[in-house]
Amino acid sequence: MKTSFFLFFTLLILNLNGLAQFPHCLMPGLVFGVMDDDTLLNTRKVLLNSGVKKIYAYQTSSESLKTHDSKTTVINESGNVESITACFSKNKDNKETWCVFDTFFYDDRDRIREMKFRDRDGYELNQTILEYIGEKEYKLISIAKMKNKQWDTLTDHRYFNTKGQMIKLTQIRKGRSPETSLYYYNADGLLDSVQYENPHLPTIVYKRSKKGKKKIIEAQIQNSKFKWEFNQSGQCASTKVIFPPYSNYTGTQKRETHFYYNPDGTLLKVSLKRSDKVKATMHYMYSK
Repeated sequence: MKTSFFLFFTLLILNLNGLAQFPHCLMPGLVFGVMDDDTLLNTRKVLLNSGVKKIYAYQTSSESLKTHDSKTTVINESGNVESITACFSKNKDNKETWCVFDTFFYDDRDRIREMKFRDRDGYELNQTILEYIGEKEYKLISIAKMKNKQWDTLTDHRYFNTKGQMIKLTQIRKGRSPETSLYYYNADGLLDSVQYENPHLPTIVYKRSKKGKKKIIEAQIQNSKFKWEFNQSGQCASTKVIFPPYSNYTGTQKRETHFYYNPDGTLLKVSLKRSDKVKATMHYMYSK
């Protein structure tokens, strides 16, 4: 397998698409530019306990990051995300503000069963369907579409232990051989390692340590380094990533993200700082 695909696949594991309120998303990720990534921090339990019905978030550097500058998330009575609308400001290429839409559907057990992503014109660009096979397995089928033509299909088979932790992922993409990865956890329920059935791919080991009242998890994925710090309440306080040089950037790229919380556990803001001098802050407001 090519190095670039392995890195992409590993990042996909850390920031698996779909609602991070669910156990298939394992570690806090980007937040900026990923519409539903902050749901791993604004969890269903937190939102339900706080009585939140709607979340409005806006950021300060959407133009530099080339991402949405605001989004509105609607929460249903069960604490699940019902819809996300992300909007982009006017710029030299767009004369008007425009938005894209994510919609989520649940079964009678509050399990997500379908996700739909629509563009500014209402055209459905992506549909994801979840099929539950018993209590410890489900199949996820994601269909990316071009207008009047099916473009690509991604199928996941995800397996869980009795604690609801994902222990195995088999990913099938059209035209490629299946890829299987295995997940192992420590006594505290934290991700300990990821092992690939492909013998050419290295096992990823997550190292754990403590610094004062903070718990730290670190991993090296090929030449990229990742670090997560959690506070004494178990909330992710910061993430740090160092990427090796790549074609359109000559130096080592660093990205540092800090997370701040309200007393009820909901996100207050997220700040980002990169080695290319780009800085951004995502602010959150709530209605009940």
